[in-house]
Amino acid sequence: MAVVYYNSENFEENPLREPNVKLLYVCQADVENAIIPTAMHAHEEHLELQYISGGRAHIRIDGKAYDVQEGDVIVYNAGVLHDERADPDCGMSFYNCGVKNFQSACLPKNHLLPQGIKPVLHSDDMADTVRAIFHELYEQISQKKFRAAAVCHHLICSLLIILENQLPHENLTHRKFDDSFQRCKDFIDKNFTENISVEDMSKIANMSVSGFSHYFKKVFGLSPVQYLIRLKIGASQKLLIGTDKSITKISMELGYDNVTHFNNQFKKYVGTSPQNYRKLWVGNEQFKHLNHICGAMN
Repeated sequence: MAVVYYNSENFEENPLREPNVKLLYVCQADVENAIIPTAMHAHEEHLELQYISGGRAHIRIDGKAYDVQEGDVIVYNAGVLHDERADPDCGMSFYNCGVKNFQSACLPKNHLLPQGIKPVLHSDDMADTVRAIFHELYEQISQKKFRAAAVCHHLICSLLIILENQLPHENLTHRKFDDSFQRCKDFIDKNFTENISVEDMSKIANMSVSGFSHYFKKVFGLSPVQYLIRLKIGASQKLLIGTDKSITKISMELGYDNVTHFNNQFKKYVGTSPQNYRKLWVGNEQFKHLNHICGAMN
């Protein structure tokens, strides 16, 4: 046995500048849950951290594609669009959590990484520790353990510090779009529920329709139309899980002419209907409750 003495004078103080860091949610998804893809979406008011606990996945963050695998930590800054799809051959499992009121030096609130930096971190020698923290966060909340809030606060602060410490060891690369193309992307991201045509997009980017379409696909790996569809499907997934709005109402809010068209596009991308997707993620009891509300609203 060895005794290691702790002398606070030899250690810096907690580098987190915000004492009110708050854990919003924590999720554990196995291979069966994660087989359903999540389309383009963003978390406007909080930071999300995801740990790949098994398998592999293909993710797209701010338009750039990444292949991730077990041991990787993905950082989704507030407001950054992303989508996720498990590798069809081996699937994936993961933990993720939402964090609010995080403040790092010289960065906007709820941003762990500067804009344009590769958002995939490698936990390396800390993999077991990172996985254990995510697991304990989930256990504390799901089992409603005594003083879970206090335990989770310290766990999430520890996780954030560990990830900040990992940054100097990463091969970080910046990525910046041409200003006119960035303006166009920002316009699409904010107005995707409107009837935007490729012609409208190309005008904002000051490019020809064919040149814009070619460059857009080269940058994002998707055509402009496919990108718009993913934005709509991603927004619908959030509404299906987080609200009691009817599927008809959701389709109308996202700019679909009719609910049948929405259902078909959703099933084509996600692999199941909006109704089945809602049932899977909210559970039978809540699903019955939502169906009752939606039935009364229609």
